[in-house]
Amino acid sequence: MNFFLILTFFAAFSVSMAFPRRRSKPREDNCLFGDGSSYRGDISKSARGKHCLNWKYFSIPWGASEGVDNHKYCRNPDQSLMPWCFVRRGNRFVREFCNIPTCSTPSHPVDTELTCGEKSERKQHKIVGGAFTSIKSHPWVAAIFNRRYGFLCGGTLIAPCWVLTAAHCFPDGAEANDLSVYLGKNAINETDADKEQSFNVEKVIIHTEFNEENHNNDIALLKIKSSNGECAVKTASVRTACIPPSNRELPAEYQCTIAGFGKGAYASWHYTQYLKEGKVNLLSRTACNSSLHYKGLITDKMMCARSPDWRTDACKGDSGGPLVCDMAGRMFLFGIVSWGEDCAKKNKPGVYTQVTKYNRWIAEKTQLPKYTEGIMYPTK
Repeated sequence: MNFFLILTFFAAFSVSMAFPRRRSKPREDNCLFGDGSSYRGDISKSARGKHCLNWKYFSIPWGASEGVDNHKYCRNPDQSLMPWCFVRRGNRFVREFCNIPTCSTPSHPVDTELTCGEKSERKQHKIVGGAFTSIKSHPWVAAIFNRRYGFLCGGTLIAPCWVLTAAHCFPDGAEANDLSVYLGKNAINETDADKEQSFNVEKVIIHTEFNEENHNNDIALLKIKSSNGECAVKTASVRTACIPPSNRELPAEYQCTIAGFGKGAYASWHYTQYLKEGKVNLLSRTACNSSLHYKGLITDKMMCARSPDWRTDACKGDSGGPLVCDMAGRMFLFGIVSWGEDCAKKNKPGVYTQVTKYNRWIAEKTQLPKYTEGIMYPTK
């Protein structure tokens, strides 16, 4: 009997030694990966040390599929910058971010030339004559600020570290240290830490052949970096727009979209606080150069667009912002808001820098040729 017990013990010990237990690797749902949307761990304190409150006490649109249930753990159900929870601050209930350990795998998803032009929200909510809209409908829109004077111009995120804008936004040149860029911004006078990403400007590249008199070659690049040295993180509010293939043009009357924080009328004193969008139809270069419109002022590197009723147009403050066109469900950046006579003036369409004339220039300056090849442009 005793011999049998000893034999059994040694047999079990031998099996244990032959098949040692594997140490489990950290799973992405127990640590911070990207924006933490997949986090399903059990941290229940905010970064400020406050105890999280149970999600069930709040009227929220999310459920178990987003990790929100009858518990008080930190989650990121709305694709904010990182997981968060509700806490009590005095007599108020507020949202606070949580400190979640970072996964050992790369933590921040970024857009590539294969994922550009996608947006998570297509619904319009109400530029001159435009409608207020959500940044999630235009997640590539950048707001460029001068640190001393405030809001300066719009721009478009074309790669995680690069914003494309207009050269005329910097009439006296530009020192990178004087500028900052915000992505994911719904309003220029408000801050939404859950959606916004802020950046310093590392480099300003203005086209050397920009003509201040006729606005030919009205294009510039800003290289951006956050305070911790990172580029734009891919979220529902921050995405890149696609660049079409070189020299590609769309037919007259093709409908495209403009977006920005510019004035609602030429004579307005203030910029529109909230992001607005407008639908415009392309006008042929020949028609735009006719005596009815701009009488030969439109160069081969410019394009024109207007709404059929002449009530929708870009205006001061929209400069540098995007004119994007939907091609098979992706948004491609065809134009940069450049100039025009007044705003929404009959027979005076908006004039835009034609981006597809600058693919080689953009590739050379950014060293990102794949982003300028138009890989995702539909072939049919």
